Amino acid sequence: MATLEKLEFKLLGPCRFIGKSVYARAGALQSGEIFGHLWGISQPVFEKLDSMTEYLTTERNRVALLTGDKYDDKTQLLGYTVGRFMRADTPVPPMLDFFDIPQVYMAQGWVRGEFDDMVENANQVILEAMKQQNVYVPYECGPFFAAEVYSKDTIPQSGVDSIFGFYLPCKKR
Repeated sequence: MATLEKLEFKLLGPCRFIGKSVYARAGALQSGEIFGHLWGISQPVFEKLDSMTEYLTTERNRVALLTGDKYDDKTQLLGYTVGRFMRADTPVPPMLDFFDIPQVYMAQGWVRGEFDDMVENANQVILEAMKQQNVYVPYECGPFFAAEVYSKDTIPQSGVDSIFGFYLPCKKR
């Protein structure tokens, strides 16, 4: 069972998220395979972004930005972009994708548990914790977006139990 380790509310942006994107039907069985494959070929993306030191932000974890920019009732395409939050004025390297993110509060939750359970339930665990704190509520700012955050502790060598970050836009009540 995924359990909440920590929940913070921080101001993010404005910034530019840069990385490599794929799109898959939300909830499709193969979407996890598609997203996993993108992670498998992501090292050059991080090498390029990390070399742009003057544009790096304090957010140094590897992130998958989930977007609804191509989502509609018919296609149900969920965007999945592996990359980093960079400064808003960052030039976009060739062959990479980007999303400009306005200044927004983010609920930054860290969930502990078995990996697949965390990925499937982190959103709900964080939404429930937000209801209990009664200060911040989810916020739709343009096309839907959220972020999966992978730290060095996400998939430890020692076993199945790990930590996974999940960020959701929010606003004060």
